Amino acid sequence: MLGSLRKWWQRAPGAQPQPLQLKQAAARGSGQLPAPITFGQLLVGAAQSSGLRRTSNEDALFANVEIFGVAERPSQSGLFVVADGVGGHRHGAQASALAVQTVSQAVVPALLAAQAGAGGLQSFDGQGSLSAALGAANLAVFAAYPGSGTTLIAALVTDGWLHLAHVGDSRAMLVEAHGMRALTEDHTLVRRLQIAGHITAEQAAVHPQRSTLLRSVGQGEGLQVDSSSQAFEPGSRLLLCTDGLWGCVSDAVLHQIISAATDPQAACVEMVTAANQAGGSDNISALLVHYAR
Repeated sequence: MLGSLRKWWQRAPGAQPQPLQLKQAAARGSGQLPAPITFGQLLVGAAQSSGLRRTSNEDALFANVEIFGVAERPSQSGLFVVADGVGGHRHGAQASALAVQTVSQAVVPALLAAQAGAGGLQSFDGQGSLSAALGAANLAVFAAYPGSGTTLIAALVTDGWLHLAHVGDSRAMLVEAHGMRALTEDHTLVRRLQIAGHITAEQAAVHPQRSTLLRSVGQGEGLQVDSSSQAFEPGSRLLLCTDGLWGCVSDAVLHQIISAATDPQAACVEMVTAANQAGGSDNISALLVHYAR
């Protein structure tokens, strides 16, 4: 084993984007590391703010990167999770934290077991594992905090593959040469109305019910989880974020910030700052993964 590092985002009050608090594995000592964090070819950054109009933060983030194998060709993987507790509901913050914890506790041990096994990561069903973990998170939140809920998006990067699973309107976006490409579909009322042709994208952006979710983790039995898998080649960059970011900052501006930033951490801090400068109407979370060449 070459080493491992786990990162847990601690919610921080206030409008300023907060840095990640990082802890190294015992085998490599403990302490704070500078960002971005480099593991083989993975660079990771994250930032978060309660926004300007909220006194509490109901978002939660998690990032975990593992490296196994030999020096000539280490096997690497990364799990990245973002959740946004449903605003206005009791226990929104607790719901998002429990959802993220449930996903991480389900996926990381299974991933480590696959990496250590004879078949390696090729034998690991990333998409299925994420979908099952989100299903478990749904039942856990429903049992612990009935009447509450959270969005939840999880991304798993394993040796050139990107697996996604999500519920709600926290988004995954791929950073391409000329713009941002959405990899997820919002589970909201306005998105359904827009798909049906009843409203335009411009109307959806200002619709009074634009935050009304049709699906959320914690709703109980029958929750449908969307999942997908695709190639994640060197040079690819993935943004996971809550609606406090994408709802305040246009895709064009996000792309400009990411493209101009010196590293993923600087990009995340700048994106959160831009959302606050645009009004900071909600909690803001950004997590950027760069699969460096």
